Amino acid sequence: MKFKNLKILADENISPKIVNYFRENDLDVIDVKEQGWYGKTDEELLKISYREKRFFLTHDSDCGTLIVHQGINFYGLIYIRVKNLNPEHVKSICNKLLNLHIDLEPGCIIVVDETKLRIRQMNRN
Repeated sequence: MKFKNLKILADENISPKIVNYFRENDLDVIDVKEQGWYGKTDEELLKISYREKRFFLTHDSDCGTLIVHQGINFYGLIYIRVKNLNPEHVKSICNKLLNLHIDLEPGCIIVVDETKLRIRQMNRN
């Protein structure tokens, strides 16, 4: 599926401006803050995103650790790895995602930063 067809669960560390930006670009986004899910662990949120077939959008590198090193089930992960969390800067990084025209499969990890975008397909059982 193309990026614009993904369903997303946005972590509480994702700015509402970024959530709205994705929605303005016709993505189906559920925001952890809007759901009142403050304080849920990354593992709990990954389980929710897995159950609802949503890619988990976060600035938190711990999610990758849970997936790669602890084998936590996940549907998909989008890790926005930037030091400058100003929403306008993050939007410019997110443009790389919106312009991504390759097919994405469940079970992939997408890491995007200022200079590159990497996609890693994980083996899923």
